[in-house]
Amino acid sequence: MLVLSYLLVTGITTGALYALVALGIVVVYKATEVVNLAHGELFMMGGFLAYTLHVMVKLPYVPSVLLAVAGSFAIGILTDRVAFRPLMKEGLVSVLLATIGISFILKGVARVLWGGKGDYLAFPPLVSPEPMRIGNVMIMSQQLVVLLAALAVMLVFAAFFKTTRAGKFMQATASNPKAAALVGIHVSRVYMYTFGVGAAVAGASAVLMAPLTLLYPDIGFPLFIKGFAAAVLGGLTSVPGAIIGGLLVGILEQLAAGFIGTAIQDVSAFIVIMFALIFLPTGILGMRGTRKI
Repeated sequence: MLVLSYLLVTGITTGALYALVALGIVVVYKATEVVNLAHGELFMMGGFLAYTLHVMVKLPYVPSVLLAVAGSFAIGILTDRVAFRPLMKEGLVSVLLATIGISFILKGVARVLWGGKGDYLAFPPLVSPEPMRIGNVMIMSQQLVVLLAALAVMLVFAAFFKTTRAGKFMQATASNPKAAALVGIHVSRVYMYTFGVGAAVAGASAVLMAPLTLLYPDIGFPLFIKGFAAAVLGGLTSVPGAIIGGLLVGILEQLAAGFIGTAIQDVSAFIVIMFALIFLPTGILGMRGTRKI
């Protein structure tokens, strides 16, 4: 029972981070119907920006976090203007290929800027690294910070899509770009800010996760796969689905590692994707109907 409790707590914390990654994927998909395959690399850049500001420049933690998220937002907007916008009218395949190209470019930039400092960089935690006991379960204090911050970000974005004008513009554009343009919505501007918001969410996820792991240029792809598995399981059009999917993927991953073996931990996301595509093609909370991936 003690082992199960520990695995569940760890799975929920890890799943909250996967949910944030999935949230960024869903934000972009809801507005553009494009899966940004460079989302993991945007996550990676957010982590390295925070490392540069907090560890190298010696800025306090909170300003470093805010500036790293703002920097990720700017990178998202820049990639939209340079790579995605010119190809939006060329079709889905062209845009997907552009996202792959951007991912390799960002990894190359990370290797040039931070590679000389070692492949794995440690980011100091916000709180004491000493574990704390909750009942019979030991949990790291940083894990609680991650969980609470992740929940706060999720609530903000759920409210964003349900109550704000910009969120409704994004959903209208995703539903029918031509109709959205006819009623006065600036579709290209919506796309630009959508990629920026998605990148900002990725940056926030990286800042939260960095103290629990190590930063390296290739960290983005494995996290993208797990976030994508969470988004597919929950439904690529659903913000609550991304949250549920992330938590489920995190819990299943930890249970598989604890009771089957760590060898299956890294492939569990692929199993979730296959299961979802076969048995839940629109996800747990996704909209019924045709879906483009």
